[in-house]
Amino acid sequence: MGNYIIRRILNNNAFVSTNANGQEIVVMGKGIAFQKKAGDRVPHARAEQVFQLSQENTSRFQELVARIPMNYAVLSEKIIQMASERLGKPLDENIYITITDHIYSAVQRYQNGLVIRNTMRWEIQRYYPDEYAVGLQAAQMIREALSVPFAEDEAAFMALHFVNAQTGIEIGQMYEVTELIHAICDIVHRHFAMDFDITSLAYCRFLTHVKFFAQRLMLGTYYGDDDSELLLAVRSKYPEAYACTQEIAAYIASTRGQHLGEEEELYLTVHIARVTKP
Repeated sequence: MGNYIIRRILNNNAFVSTNANGQEIVVMGKGIAFQKKAGDRVPHARAEQVFQLSQENTSRFQELVARIPMNYAVLSEKIIQMASERLGKPLDENIYITITDHIYSAVQRYQNGLVIRNTMRWEIQRYYPDEYAVGLQAAQMIREALSVPFAEDEAAFMALHFVNAQTGIEIGQMYEVTELIHAICDIVHRHFAMDFDITSLAYCRFLTHVKFFAQRLMLGTYYGDDDSELLLAVRSKYPEAYACTQEIAAYIASTRGQHLGEEEELYLTVHIARVTKP
């Protein structure tokens, strides 16, 4: 079966070793490092969990594992596996650090009687329904495993971690993205004095575009000025949608100091026209 050679002990339940390629790994198991020291050998069969992260993340993960009980890392692994399967998308490995740290910190808060309300829970649930559903299931898994009465607010907090693991945008910025999505939808709602049919394909396409549009703004990678002629045509065909786009552009300029290029205005106008079509 082979053995792991201990390079560094993190706690009684975890140590650092290397794999066949010389990459550092974190090996976990109940009492696996108890009364052990660097250089000792541990049979592979003793390991309950083995984590291999990139060099960029491995030191942060090791630091986290060293200060938390093993069951948090094991539970996080199960939650991440569930999330990956339900979302059907690859998740950045940084999720092993962020979601584990969040769960541990949140449980400590609950045990100390400190429950934080998520003021953007409704927006997160509406704009990221898949990730929110994963957050709800994760909260249920935590309640069952740790007997902590996690509220739905925690599902919203965790949902953004899963969004972050797909987009690479920091959690703090994800709140800004969500606020921006809400502001854009509100401008369209007020301009046309209408409610969205959230079950329609047009709304789904509109919301998807707005989410990626907001993410581009946050990352500073939004489209430029390459579609003047086509924009003129779209502007002529959808004058009200274009006027709404100009409201959005003015809002972004005043709140973020960013200028929308013609291509961004073009696509935004087309999606607004579709979602507001009678």
